[in-house]
Amino acid sequence: MKSFSKKILSLILCFVFASLLFVNTATISEAKTSTKKNIVVVLDAGHDTTHLGCHYDNFEEGIANLYIAYYCKQELEKYSGVTVYMTRYGFECPYGANPDSASTCLASRVNYAKSVNADILVSLHNDYDPDLDPTVNGSKVIIPNPNYRPDICVTGFSLGQSILTQLTAIGLNINNWKLCPNGTGIVTRDSENGKYPDGSAKDYYALINQSKSAGFPCVIVEHAFCTNNSDRLNYLSTPEQYQKLGIADATGIANYYGLSLK
Repeated sequence: MKSFSKKILSLILCFVFASLLFVNTATISEAKTSTKKNIVVVLDAGHDTTHLGCHYDNFEEGIANLYIAYYCKQELEKYSGVTVYMTRYGFECPYGANPDSASTCLASRVNYAKSVNADILVSLHNDYDPDLDPTVNGSKVIIPNPNYRPDICVTGFSLGQSILTQLTAIGLNINNWKLCPNGTGIVTRDSENGKYPDGSAKDYYALINQSKSAGFPCVIVEHAFCTNNSDRLNYLSTPEQYQKLGIADATGIANYYGLSLK
């Protein structure tokens, strides 16, 4: 109960920061585009054939994530003022073929994003309920916690909301995550042991905490649940469905940064 309360307080704190610093979305988006002419977005297609993601009933997450990333990149590049990179362009891991090297692979993805001066790292995923509960469904975005760099939490919160707005617009529900149920679809998760330099709890996910330490935000988009029949059949079964998800992600990113179509 104490751990759950801490997570809720952490998320509330992030909401407070967001409400203080993101009062007028349009104004802030204009400020972003006026102060920086080009936004660098790095799309991370989560997992690969070496570091497997969830798989269920012929669904392979690493393959689906790559499709979504390609479609997202294709759509984002229709906008001015943005450069888009991907952490991988094929099914195999470009950072090593050792299946036990997941931590090295994740660090390499963050390092790649840093090497291209990323403004944001967006990691694209899909979900799996370990209890095989067929009722668990929908989308969520995991964002940085407000510790150490609260400004990075604010960016993650606002970008996450923008992406979720597009995902719900195409029919997906908001997922009420078991690990942090709050009904918003915007969630944080703290490490139980890891600490940032100021002594505060690290983010649980390596991509997020390492990106924060490198100075830029990372959000993890969990589009849908392969263990939910409706999600799988309606969003995770065909290239056309992956394209729809990729376009939704791209539109959310573009709207957050105030980008205009070419």
